[in-house]
Amino acid sequence: MRPYLWDPWKTADRFPHRPAVVVTDSEEAFTFRELTQRADAMARGLKRAGVAEGAIVATDIPTGPRFFALALAGLRHGYGVFPVGAHHFATPTADALLTGTAAAVLVTDGSRSFGPLPCPVVGDDELAAAVEPPPAAPGSARRPRAGYLVFATSGTTGVPQAVLRPRPPRPYKGVAVAERYGAGTDRGAHVMANPTYHLGTLGPALYALQAGSAVVVQRDWSPAGFFAAVDRYEADSAMLSPDRLLELVEDGKAPHHPLRVVFHGGSACPPVVKRSAIDLLGPVLHEYYGTSRGTLTEIGSEDWLDRPGSVGRPLPGIGIEIARDGHAVPAGAVGEIRVSLRGADRGDDEERFMDTGDIGFLDADGFLTVVGRADVSGDPDQARLEFEIRLIPGVTDVAVVGADLTCHVEVSRHCPADVTPAVQAAAQRLGLTLRGVVTGPTGSLPRTPSGKIARAALAAAPAHADTGR
Repeated sequence: MRPYLWDPWKTADRFPHRPAVVVTDSEEAFTFRELTQRADAMARGLKRAGVAEGAIVATDIPTGPRFFALALAGLRHGYGVFPVGAHHFATPTADALLTGTAAAVLVTDGSRSFGPLPCPVVGDDELAAAVEPPPAAPGSARRPRAGYLVFATSGTTGVPQAVLRPRPPRPYKGVAVAERYGAGTDRGAHVMANPTYHLGTLGPALYALQAGSAVVVQRDWSPAGFFAAVDRYEADSAMLSPDRLLELVEDGKAPHHPLRVVFHGGSACPPVVKRSAIDLLGPVLHEYYGTSRGTLTEIGSEDWLDRPGSVGRPLPGIGIEIARDGHAVPAGAVGEIRVSLRGADRGDDEERFMDTGDIGFLDADGFLTVVGRADVSGDPDQARLEFEIRLIPGVTDVAVVGADLTCHVEVSRHCPADVTPAVQAAAQRLGLTLRGVVTGPTGSLPRTPSGKIARAALAAAPAHADTGR
């Protein structure tokens, strides 16, 4: 039996000096003993500061040892932890997020100053300096309900919004998925190459950490740096957004140490990119599809190679239907993707099926394919167009924006031909008229920190061409 502990405190007891969180480009590092001791100290500090159990604790601490200590403090001691990206504090977004979640406190590492905020601000070192409480009387100790995480949407189509998930009655146990996540005290590290505050990037890292694997945070991204981290820490798993997968493919190199699983998700991955990544890294890619409410589907490399473009079948307890004009449509028909969440992720007053804002279809075997985001008019054909354009050889990503349907296309440097005629032909097949096609090299489209195309920014920017390059 493999030693899955699924409790960082148990890992700290058995392997106190085992690395827990490491940052590749700095000296920041905690062992499991240091991590859990700081987590307990921060929880005591929150209680001393009068933060009630169940309250939301916001933080702007960069992903690293100090952040994960706060995250574990919240999960173990019954707080909601809400990571807020540093870039949000340059705009009114942070104020709106803190107000909308009724955050009780903002925990910071002291690296920046703040103007007026709707909640108190406290340093994490100040919290961690809390004194040890007197021992509880026998039988008086009460373990709080499980803590939880709060996330903000990426804001790809507008302003980010906080998503409040129902608080779970008890901590999640991940033993059933530990093999899939390549994590455990007898496994290598997990490389977090997208150190952002999105569920898709934090989820695998927290799974790995709680199962007993070290988390290696790569803040300064480069393909060479990623390979070096995999080799140095003998990593068994990693999380990469599709744009970073593309950079690995374009670089053409692979780490010496073989990865067991590479997670990706958060935005569409063009089939040509994913197939090339499988050729480069082996059949270890594991794609997820979900929202800020949770993961909905997953698919491994073998199933994907049989169904290129699919994001897999729904997870146990998840229901998915495709609807158009409010009515379910049969297999193969394109429409709005609607989901029914597991009871632990759904509030009692929520409807059974909820919109995801995405367009896609289910095949006869229940595998879901996402073709894109629903536009403001809800026309699935526009999303289908992006899906068809991603199938054009040489295209690495695409976004169709604006009421006039301007198409922005990223093209691989290995593509010798002009893709504009093929793009226009795809639009004509769907009965759509494009105002223009703007092509650029891979990496030219604006993106959010999680790797998604920043559609609102793209729509607001003037197009540099009306037709062709």
